[in-house]
Order: sequence, then C-alpha cells, then structure tokens
Amino acid sequence: MLSFKKTISAVLSLGLGIFLVWLVLNQTEVSGEQVLDKLQHLNLFLVCLIIISTFTHLWLSAYKWRIITQKLSKNDRQSQNFYLGYTILAALAIQFLPQHIGQPFVQSLAIKMHKVTSLSRGLFSVIYDQLLNILVPIFLLPPALFYILGKISLSWAIFITLGILLGIHYAVARWNKPLILFLGKSYWKLKQLSSRKQQSSNQEQVIEDIPVLSTRFTLHLFWLSTFRHLNWILRSFFIVMAGGFAIKFWSIFFTTTLVQSAMLLSFTPANLGLMEWSWIGGLTLLGVLSGEAGNFALLQRILGLGSVIAIAIAFYLGVFANTLFRKSNKLSVRSNKN
Repeated sequence: MLSFKKTISAVLSLGLGIFLVWLVLNQTEVSGEQVLDKLQHLNLFLVCLIIISTFTHLWLSAYKWRIITQKLSKNDRQSQNFYLGYTILAALAIQFLPQHIGQPFVQSLAIKMHKVTSLSRGLFSVIYDQLLNILVPIFLLPPALFYILGKISLSWAIFITLGILLGIHYAVARWNKPLILFLGKSYWKLKQLSSRKQQSSNQEQVIEDIPVLSTRFTLHLFWLSTFRHLNWILRSFFIVMAGGFAIKFWSIFFTTTLVQSAMLLSFTPANLGLMEWSWIGGLTLLGVLSGEAGNFALLQRILGLGSVIAIAIAFYLGVFANTLFRKSNKLSVRSNKN
C-alpha cells in the first residue's frame, strides 16, 4: 500500500496538474469547443492507428521489462501477457499518480505478489528499464532544442540526431559497463531529487551489486527503446492527422523529444499540465499558432487516456474470458473421466 506521505503527495500533484490544465484553458487561445468539435469529427481509421500505436508502446515496454527480468532471474517463466497486464495497470496508475510513484509501485507489486525474482534484482530491472526508456529522448534533446529555438536548420537537426544515435551505439559497444553504471547512478539521483525525498533502503548500491547486462543485450535494448520513441512520435502525428491540425511532421518529431525529456522530472500524474505546456511552448516556437498547439495537446491527452482505457478493457476482458474458458475445459475433462 502507498504510505500516507505518498498519498498526500499524489493528491497534491494531481491538484497541481489540474491547475496547470486550467491555466491552459484560461490563459491561452485554446478553445474547449474546438476540441469537442474535433472529437466529434475524428477519422475513425486514424483513431484505430492511434490505439494500435499505443498498444505497441505498451507491448514494447512490457517486452523490455520481461527480457531484462528474465536475464537477471533464471527462475522467471512468466509470459509476455503477465508483463503486459501489469504494464497496462501501471499505465492506468500513472494517470492518477506521478510516474516515479505509480510505475515502480505496480512493478514492485508484481514482483512481490508473484515472486518473480528477488527484490534487489527486481528493483534493478525496473531502474535499468526506466533508464533506457529516458536515455533516447535525453540524448536527442540538444538537436531538438537547437532546432526549436531556430539555431540550426531542419537538415542539420536530422543529421545530428542520426549521429547521436550512432554515437550512442558506438559508446555502448566500447564502454558498456562504466557508461551504464554512471547513467544509472545519475538517473537515480535525479529521481530522488524529483520526489524530494531520500530512499530509505540503499537502492543505489543495488546498481553496483548486480552485474551489468552484456553489451550485445544492452544494444538490443537501446534500439528497442529507440523504436519505442519513434512509435510515440508516430502516434502523436496520427493524432495530428485525426484532428486535422496544421502541424508538420518534423515539428511533432522534435517537440516529442522535448516533451518526453520533461517527463524525467515529472511530478504530476502522467505529466498532466506540464506535457500540455511543453507541447504549446515547443510548437509555438516552431510557428504553430498557440490555439492550434493547445487544442492538439488537449486532444492528445484525451485520445491517449481513451486509448489506454480501451486497451485495458479489451485486455482484461480477454484474460477473464480465457480464464473462464480454461476452467470450463477442466470441468468438462473431469466430468468425462467420471
């Protein structure tokens, strides 16, 4: 269960997020009526693509968590659906809790309840997975910022972005262990700073106590994280097309990097309010009208939450139906034997 302090922190962060969204609605040219109108006239085919890309994001997150955990624990034989179920649950939890509280809480719950692996190795798998998730947007942030601020051209921004991705591949191939240990410690300290509290257990030591996974495996995870980031960009552009917004693909590409990087220090549920302001700020600097940028940000929030809820309902209904089917089969087999 969440502690009383964490509960109070979650309530305050939710209130702050709602206040920031209220500011978007009242201090910008955003029109709630226009957002509702766009919701009523969405392209259903593109809505399906938004849901599919959201599911792809969740599936990749679950897959990465599973292969890391199974590399650390030879006794883990849980299926992809097991990890996917808890990943979907975490995606629902962070709609109401800050990500640094909600996601580790759900993942730790899964590890403890099902005894997937030891607590220390389970914690390491969570840290390792989250580190790789944020690694891509953080390292791609410099060219994105320079492009958004008009300091470099689009061609240079694309060239530098590709160069950084190839540079990361080379750096991991040459200095996997010291690089991952350094990034892991830095990431954990930032998490402590964002939550404004010191961890009671010696969790930083966990990073040093468990051997870093192989270079080949880390590279595999890195490119999975890169594909996961590109899929999120594609989902955002599907929302642009579904809503009929006058926003170019490359504006979405580089602003998504800015928004995803801001989530590292997120202290509101699902980055509520902060994400909307990040979209408005980035897109406005790229020449998009503030009202258009704000309407897109709100529509993305609505469609993103709707997609997660739709996927959760479909997945858990499928699990429930499969459980009933298996039980009925067992009963029929028993009755035939009798």
